[in-house]
Amino acid sequence: MEIQPLADLRTADDLSLAFNPYGLGSRMRPEDAAEFQQRQIADCDLSESVASGTRESFERLRTIFAYGVLCYDVYTMVGDQALLIFEQALRDRFMEWCAGTITFRLPQAPDVSYTVTSYDDVKKRADRMTRRHAKLVVDTHAIEFNGMLHGLRLWARAAGLLRGRRSRAVEDALAKLRNYVAHPSGHHVDTPVGAARTVRDLAELINQLWGQATPDGRLYPAPLHREIAVLSWNTSGRTRMEPADALADPDPMEDQEDDEYQHVVVRAVPFIPGSRWNDPHWMEFDNRYETREFPTEYLWGPGTRAEARKWLENERPEGDSVDFIDRVFLIQDHKCLLPPMRPAVAAGLPDNERVGVWHAVRADFPTDAFAHVRSSGDRSAGHTLRPGNCPACSAEVLGSGSLDEALRAATAALGPIQAEDLPSARVPQSIFWPDRP
Repeated sequence: MEIQPLADLRTADDLSLAFNPYGLGSRMRPEDAAEFQQRQIADCDLSESVASGTRESFERLRTIFAYGVLCYDVYTMVGDQALLIFEQALRDRFMEWCAGTITFRLPQAPDVSYTVTSYDDVKKRADRMTRRHAKLVVDTHAIEFNGMLHGLRLWARAAGLLRGRRSRAVEDALAKLRNYVAHPSGHHVDTPVGAARTVRDLAELINQLWGQATPDGRLYPAPLHREIAVLSWNTSGRTRMEPADALADPDPMEDQEDDEYQHVVVRAVPFIPGSRWNDPHWMEFDNRYETREFPTEYLWGPGTRAEARKWLENERPEGDSVDFIDRVFLIQDHKCLLPPMRPAVAAGLPDNERVGVWHAVRADFPTDAFAHVRSSGDRSAGHTLRPGNCPACSAEVLGSGSLDEALRAATAALGPIQAEDLPSARVPQSIFWPDRP
């Protein structure tokens, strides 16, 4: 090992300086690079309820990340250590969840409970009970649990601590990377971008384990704010969306010009510049089908602009917040595959519209559910037809068959479903969803 003087240890690494806000390019000044890299993870704060062991490990990681400007290899060390903290966080949260007692369900025998004071105790009991084909009792479920990372992930999902369909794929990737780091078979080098992404993902996962979603998060996003908006369209195919405030001041000339437009009032997620969660299908509103990416609530219409203004003045509706992940959709396959529908709307359909094969699918977005059902007809694509998580996409199959069978599967996931009978209201022309009756 070559002994370096302190002055050299304090010198910025040229490779680290090459990463700037615009990507790889001209090297930054060391002072600017130090500030820039620290800002990449500066807002990754953990919830106050997070266990102290997990919190200390995470904060140590954030501290070390800042030194990557002096030594590029630090980013690889940070990325690797973050993957190991992934399992530590699951273990710490498990100990809080079990509150000192774990219960296993044996085949053809009464449940058996054990007192545990550390995760080592949990691991020993899990090893023994796995050899007896016992399963860990989690609320109303019993799951395979060997005390290792895979078992902890199954537990966190069964306990409802981790949520979302798309985030499952990231959890799978993090688990594989963690196993590679714990049992390396080669050499790898991480970048500041990769290390920062891993730290940010870890922060989201830890906070979610302790019940806190991340505003504008990538994996476990917090509920989105919905505002009152007015959608309008005319026979020539023009469509627009404007906030309800735009109708506040009556303009006779504008009302007359808008006579050719139909208007509906909805509660919808607005377009937010810079947000990762913007709806690309904002103009695809359909009261019956989930043709927009985020939940949109019909309030009034269709009618003229003046009528919409009068309704808004009388009712004065307000915005709210809506959780958009882990939703349940029903998809009808009759002559063609129709867009996803909310279970409550499907439950209110008349007998002549309940025909065909119906699929109950849990997904974060309607396009995810639709893509799964459409692709499941191709056996080579690897999509599952049986109930369970699909190995090929971010969807969970709940059931298929008649509408009544699909509704029973949805009810098992959601609880009682109240049928809705909504008036017909939709933007007539649709680019993304042309097949609608």
